[in-house]
Amino acid sequence: MLESKWGLRIISFVLALVLFLSVNDIFNVVSQEQLSQEDSVIIRDVPVETVYDKTNLYLSGAPQTVDVKIAGPQAIVKTAESMQDFNVKLDLSRDLVGDHKKKFKVEGLSDKLDYEVIPETANITLAEKVSVTNTVEAEVNPGRLATGYELIEKKVDPTQVTITGSSDEIAKVAYVKATLNDNTKLSESTTEEAEVGVFDNNLNKLDVTVKPAKVKVMMEVQPSFKFVKLVPVTTGTLPADLKLEGITLSVEEAKLQGKRSVLDGIGDIEIAINLDTITTDTTLDKQIPLPGDVSKVDPDKVTVKVDVSKK
Repeated sequence: MLESKWGLRIISFVLALVLFLSVNDIFNVVSQEQLSQEDSVIIRDVPVETVYDKTNLYLSGAPQTVDVKIAGPQAIVKTAESMQDFNVKLDLSRDLVGDHKKKFKVEGLSDKLDYEVIPETANITLAEKVSVTNTVEAEVNPGRLATGYELIEKKVDPTQVTITGSSDEIAKVAYVKATLNDNTKLSESTTEEAEVGVFDNNLNKLDVTVKPAKVKVMMEVQPSFKFVKLVPVTTGTLPADLKLEGITLSVEEAKLQGKRSVLDGIGDIEIAINLDTITTDTTLDKQIPLPGDVSKVDPDKVTVKVDVSKK
């Protein structure tokens, strides 16, 4: 009985060993097939490294990224695609000032792979580097202001930036603007970060670099308001035996809040007093009428004192 158990164990071990060797052989065959199969893939937006005299020259026209098509054994292609441990270079180290057409070079790829850079070449310009300092102007879209609010003040920090580029581009600088990308409606003072753009007289963006590339824009926002005069206006007539001595208002003006365009079109506000109801010295509380498209009036009431006397 014991011998039978050991015999079964030996047979099971042998069968397991045969199966193990068979499976590994299959994997080996698959691996060999993968190595023998050809494949290709396009890797998008690979960063471009530019090599030139960055101290004295300014480079324009070079793309930030390119696409690279690689082809070769499938396994190596897949590895290169996943690792992306290669570099694309534009070598201008021996080039002088002027226009050039240069080929991209790829370094770090397996020598078993072929590659193609898309585009194959770049038309670039090397020029003498020039740097100037300019004041930055913040540009706030009026459409960002919430209804009934207005921009009182805007400040930029830092107020100046350094612009570097070719002498031709620097000569075209007309506007240096801090552009705010946020579209949130403004109903209170706030600070936002803005990108700095450099433009010519036709508002074409210039090919220059800016340091710092971003600035802070502080915006002071408050409700739009206007003080207007309150004017008493009488209607009706007093009894025949009375004459009007005077009308006095507790406040002479009110503060209106609303759209600036609406407020600018408002003059005095009339407070109506009906003399038909007056028989003696009278004090009235009158609601101040709210002009159309005005959101608030302060105060909202006025006390009117009507003085009369006997004829």
